[in-house]
Amino acid sequence: MPIDDLVALVRTLREKCPWDRVQTLYSLKGKLIEEAYELVEAIEENDLDATIEEIGDIVFLALFLVRILEEENKTSLARLVESTINKYQKKHPHVFGDAKFADEHDVLKFWHKSKGDIFAGIPEILPALLAAKVIQERASRVGFDWASHAGPLEKVAEEVGELQKCEVSKRSEELGDLLFACVNLARHLNIDPEDALRHANKKFIRRFRAIVKELEKQGKDIEHVGLEEMDKIWDELKDSE
Repeated sequence: MPIDDLVALVRTLREKCPWDRVQTLYSLKGKLIEEAYELVEAIEENDLDATIEEIGDIVFLALFLVRILEEENKTSLARLVESTINKYQKKHPHVFGDAKFADEHDVLKFWHKSKGDIFAGIPEILPALLAAKVIQERASRVGFDWASHAGPLEKVAEEVGELQKCEVSKRSEELGDLLFACVNLARHLNIDPEDALRHANKKFIRRFRAIVKELEKQGKDIEHVGLEEMDKIWDELKDSE
């Protein structure tokens, strides 16, 4: 099978490549995050070839991590696969057992009820925006949620007011509350806040580059132009989009 060839490739690299030989679980954790984001970007750009390539990179990296553990006699690929199969069979008693669930919402309720602590398993390393969304989703599944987007919209306004009035020492806390409320609003509007902010970042970069380009056409250096003039070009670009 092709997967066997990939496993063999990993073993060969660990034996013969100086760089691959010195890698550890710790040294590769950043690479794993990097590859995950590259896959997300490929999916967002609807680039099928890149998506397939990035999935391959993640599969390769996963097998590489398993190989490191095998060398340390901490597990084997066979044991890991068996453990994973058992885990997901237990998580799906409606598929591999006699349990009956009406829909995907019942499945989610079962999964989170089986955890005991509804927040168990949320990695602290998650980007804060994504973590806030996951936390709110889990709280919502046990009934702690607004009935509509009107509630979080009012909460955002309330948090803006608190930020405006608070002492300097409280600004970080109040800004955090405002961001958390914005994530809640996004969730109720069925908008992924991470995606929304990522697209806002791209839009800002695109428009700012356009400002620089326009000023260059006028023979001007952006560092010697005032905010008012830049803002005027910004508004013109915004209106033309």
